[in-house]
Amino acid sequence: MKFIYVDESGARDQGDVFVMSGLMVDAYKLRKKTADFDAKLEAIFAQHPGARGDLKTKRFINGAGAWKQVPAQQRKDFLREICELAVANGGKVYGIALSYERFDAAVAAGHGHPFANSYWIASAMFVSSLVQKKMQGVANAKGLTVFIMDDNKQEMANLSDGLYKCSEWYDGLYQYRGTKRGKSVWMERRPKDRFDQIINTAFAIKSDHSSLVQVADALSWVYRRHLELTSQAEAYAGEKAYYQSLVDILEPQRQKLGQCPKGACVTFYQAARHEAWDV
Repeated sequence: MKFIYVDESGARDQGDVFVMSGLMVDAYKLRKKTADFDAKLEAIFAQHPGARGDLKTKRFINGAGAWKQVPAQQRKDFLREICELAVANGGKVYGIALSYERFDAAVAAGHGHPFANSYWIASAMFVSSLVQKKMQGVANAKGLTVFIMDDNKQEMANLSDGLYKCSEWYDGLYQYRGTKRGKSVWMERRPKDRFDQIINTAFAIKSDHSSLVQVADALSWVYRRHLELTSQAEAYAGEKAYYQSLVDILEPQRQKLGQCPKGACVTFYQAARHEAWDV
């Protein structure tokens, strides 16, 4: 069994980039991975004079509030260590980065998407499709994948409905090739094998109750800030290079779609993604 911990960064009033990313962990590695992150978070919170709780990566790395009492270099080193630990021993990163402007244009273009204008559900279902595609291709894969999301009371029920109802619109994201009459073709999906690698109810948890959800928040912030810096000026000298170095740690373990059949779902996400994000 696999567990994927997912969080996001970038509400509409915070800029033009929305990132949702998750860290996948094998069940047999979960206890150690959690303990490792718990220890790191405990150590950094011990230097925070306020109440312990959720890391909130943006506030942490920018030295907001009491975090300014932790030296900037130490904060930068800590975030680097989180990225390194996330992908150590086979940790896999899943995610999507949307441009709000491009997302709105893609929605208006009419690709038949089943999620109205919800960028959160669009992102969560893309990550789900990506997990489905990768896990269905793993030889001798055992068990299912459990989604554990940072609590979003408004959208969690919609995500569970999306996984349960399994709209055929998403098929193109995780179809696989097979052979018919001696020819290689994209195999049609059926209701019983749509999202069959994922438990069809996603679980919500408060981020301050799970170190791994806080890690997912950190990964989402890293990618978000990296993408923002493709079109914004640095807040300080060397900021762009710093975030590029973190992305360089994560990218070798970020899972991507690869080949897909041409279809409305693939066209939509290619149109809605941030231009610097490779799906």
